[in-house]
Amino acid sequence: MTSQPDNLILSSGQDFSMDYTSWDIQLKITGLGFIFYTFIFFLCHVLSTLLFQTYRSLSAKEKVFWDLAATRAVFGIQGIVAGLRALMEESVLFSDKILGQEDWSWFNILTSTGFFLFENMALHMSNVVFRSFDLPLAVHHFFALAGFAGAVVWNWQGHFLPMVTLLLEMSTPFTCISWMLLKEY
Repeated sequence: MTSQPDNLILSSGQDFSMDYTSWDIQLKITGLGFIFYTFIFFLCHVLSTLLFQTYRSLSAKEKVFWDLAATRAVFGIQGIVAGLRALMEESVLFSDKILGQEDWSWFNILTSTGFFLFENMALHMSNVVFRSFDLPLAVHHFFALAGFAGAVVWNWQGHFLPMVTLLLEMSTPFTCISWMLLKEY
């Protein structure tokens, strides 16, 4: 079985692949990942306010956690898809686990870095607002961001391990939705 090339070539012959090793491209896609997950957080707030009486009755801290849970669930789905693709698809990434990289893995590395930036910002802002601090969670978020930012900085390394590491997010959508449903019922 052969893998398809990741770059998009239209019938006109134009190549739409990107140079993911360019700092400009990396910053833009990481920023877009941050913006996307921030948008999901606020969209969840608006929709939950409109649709759920339970949400409206939660404390401010629980509302933030609810919105973060929904955002984490969306990222968990991205992580599941990326991790399973890395494990199950015959590709450069799978055949060269040390140095293999593909456009789709770069996209996931960069948007994951954006998500972990969002997570760290949300954690520390909520810690300030609610006057709390959860050291294990802060350490967890720090290492997640450091790991994916490291994959961006040391851009010659392969992406197999970071993509498979995203499978650790496999339970996230279910635990987050479970928490939300426990609040609902």
